[in-house]
Amino acid sequence: MSHSPTSVANFRAAAAAPTVATSRALDVNGHAKPAASNIVIATISRLVGDTGVQTHTRSLNEGLLAAGATSIVQTPFSARAWWLPIFGIRRIFGPLNRSWSTRWYRRWHASALNDALGRLVARQGADAVLAQCPVSAAVALDVRKRLNLDFPVVLVCHFNFSEAQEYRDKGELADEASYQAILDFEQRVLGEVDRVVYVSGWAKRVVENERGIKVRESSIIWNGIAADADASPTPRRDMGMAHDDLVLINVGTLEKRKNQAGLIDLFAEIAGDWPKARLVLVGDGPERGEVRRRIEHHNLASKVRMLGMRRDVPALLASADLYLHYSMLENCPVVLIEAARASLPLAAVPAGGVPELLEALGGFPIDATSAAISLDTLRPLLGNAAVRRDAGKASRAAFERAFTRKAMAAAYLEAMQPPTAAPGQAEP
Repeated sequence: MSHSPTSVANFRAAAAAPTVATSRALDVNGHAKPAASNIVIATISRLVGDTGVQTHTRSLNEGLLAAGATSIVQTPFSARAWWLPIFGIRRIFGPLNRSWSTRWYRRWHASALNDALGRLVARQGADAVLAQCPVSAAVALDVRKRLNLDFPVVLVCHFNFSEAQEYRDKGELADEASYQAILDFEQRVLGEVDRVVYVSGWAKRVVENERGIKVRESSIIWNGIAADADASPTPRRDMGMAHDDLVLINVGTLEKRKNQAGLIDLFAEIAGDWPKARLVLVGDGPERGEVRRRIEHHNLASKVRMLGMRRDVPALLASADLYLHYSMLENCPVVLIEAARASLPLAAVPAGGVPELLEALGGFPIDATSAAISLDTLRPLLGNAAVRRDAGKASRAAFERAFTRKAMAAAYLEAMQPPTAAPGQAEP
């Protein structure tokens, strides 16, 4: 059994800022070695999927591997096959009681992850475990204690206010006792892990100031994606559009928080002034019916395309002229970063962590409560292709500076680096 060279005590003493330059050991070629080179990413979600957490998990794993670290993702589905029938019970009985389904999911996926993670680190050790949610972080803490190992546990905070609130907003957690239990669980786990990584400064303020949770150490690391999408633009004719249409695009689950229904109201105003404007909605969800009703109400059936779930989002973004994000609450939405990678100008409601991205990417803030204010902001972009091109170039340049997968992986490796001894002093 191997043990981590990075002790928990040293890790807890590390500086909170992940981008502070410090010296590192060098390999035989004189290149800096990753401080934590044997990393496990723990998550209770499947690796394949379209959620922000799943996208982040894949991107972080690929970035760490490209940086020279040994990185492996452990999920409940990495466990032994006899767990699968337990997961299947939720599919059968879950629709009858969504709160019960949520509790079952969290409990048994945690148990399976505990099985898989425990066997993995007992076999090959770990320099650090990066947990993608409080449940997987609690599993990592339990495995560390049970096996008497010393790897640090880092929790990536993806939720907006709490997972409990997100479950409740989706109708997946109706009873107050379960809601409060998850809140209490989050507070305990956030306080016990060795470091919390927030994907926005806003999330840090919510957790540490609004909720008053005391964490040991923390870092702010924005999401990052591959530098190039490796996708040719989707031909506009395949979307039922002409080459000279003004194509606006929005990507996201069709749910109340994402506010695509409100976006249809805004687009009705846009279409009134720009007859060639077209809106593409990518995604599916519980608000599909309401979105369709808004489209019919405004007589926009010929101008709005609802494409449903798609696996070719980068290609669709590459064929658009402007990205619009109308969500009422976000943390660090990957789609804004994808739009910047596609050299699109972008406009979004400055809610949650979005203002940070708008400032960093040179995006335009719009107002979900006032179509008139939003139109005033959007008018230069809608009416002038040169303005759109310049804004798109600026967003692409900003993406390359701070939002690539390489930049994200480097920041995580820096955050996991133990403190460097002062000159003349030995490492503790």
